[in-house]
Amino acid sequence: MRFALALVILLLAAAVQFWLMGGGVFFDLIFAVLTVFGLFFGFWETACLVLMGIFLLGWRPGISMELLVVAAVPFAVFALRGIFRMEPWAAAPAGILAGLLVLYAAAAPHFLLANPVIFLEDACASLIAGMLAFAILRRDTEHRMP
Repeated sequence: MRFALALVILLLAAAVQFWLMGGGVFFDLIFAVLTVFGLFFGFWETACLVLMGIFLLGWRPGISMELLVVAAVPFAVFALRGIFRMEPWAAAPAGILAGLLVLYAAAAPHFLLANPVIFLEDACASLIAGMLAFAILRRDTEHRMP
């Protein structure tokens, strides 16, 4: 059930991201929710969700540096959640922000210095999307029957 909920969250994030792209606004909402999934799911579930996210973002042959980073960050969050014992509500925004810094550094490092406002807008939108996904998944996890 939780995996199906994650698929719905991923599809909603994709729909909003692509709708905003139509208006010339580029946020990394899919990336944000994939990062949060690394906190809630096991390796294989995370892998399936990341593959679906990568397919939504770039469904053509070949893979770019940006897609590699988008795919790697949820697994980094998954791996680091056991090493760094942070509260999940703090780990989610930290993972999103650190991942966005890595994504911008890999894709367009000049944006961080030349247009910090664009990065800050993306960070705010990604944090909102990621924390909404976090809240929904956390609520679902807390209200499950044993």
